[in-house]
Amino acid sequence: EEGINFEESFALVARMEAIRIFLAYAAHKLFTMFQMDVETTFFHGSLKEDVYVCQPEGFIDADHPSHVYKLKKALYGLKQAPRACGIQHWGATS
Repeated sequence: EEGINFEESFALVARMEAIRIFLAYAAHKLFTMFQMDVETTFFHGSLKEDVYVCQPEGFIDADHPSHVYKLKKALYGLKQAPRACGIQHWGATS
């Protein structure tokens, strides 16, 4: 059933104040800083539970229109994606 049966959806999010302090300190120390887009990292997080999704419009299998897909990796927009990403890339567990 949609919207149930997911356990944890914790996301690693820094407070804006912490980011400002970090950037001010890095600028003061003349550290080299880089910006990156972490949106695609959501595609690499492994899921610990079974997650099934409906076939998206435009990609429905004509032979099996009622079949669903079992995800192997986290999908952007999935409730578990930020947590799976955090565990996969940064070793976060809580």
